[in-house]
Amino acid sequence: MKARIELGALLSASVLGIWVPAEAQTMRQSAAPTAAEQQEADWRVIAARCGTPAFEKGFYKESRAAVAAGLVNKNRPPADVEKSVEALRRSPFVLVASNADCPNQLAQLKELQKTRKGMARPGRTQRP
Repeated sequence: MKARIELGALLSASVLGIWVPAEAQTMRQSAAPTAAEQQEADWRVIAARCGTPAFEKGFYKESRAAVAAGLVNKNRPPADVEKSVEALRRSPFVLVASNADCPNQLAQLKELQKTRKGMARPGRTQRP
């Protein structure tokens, strides 16, 4: 249905002699936040809710580095992705219902950090 509306808009614009660049059509679609951006925002909130202040600060720094490296969304500029992630932050009580859930959540975040550390430095060996 959406394609039919866009096709109709393009045909109407061509009949009227209005030129619509292709980039304008794709920019509308790419401006929508992705599930990966929402997940990144959720992880930041979980780190703040469950972790210590030092853990939260470290996770936030690594999260921003992952966004800047294009690990969250490769199709958009990192500055736009960072703005989107900041805007998508939800209430911590929605994501983590009780403090009993925190150990599992923190374990997932630590595993994510290990995975990203390996992705950020390919070719380097880490000392044990």
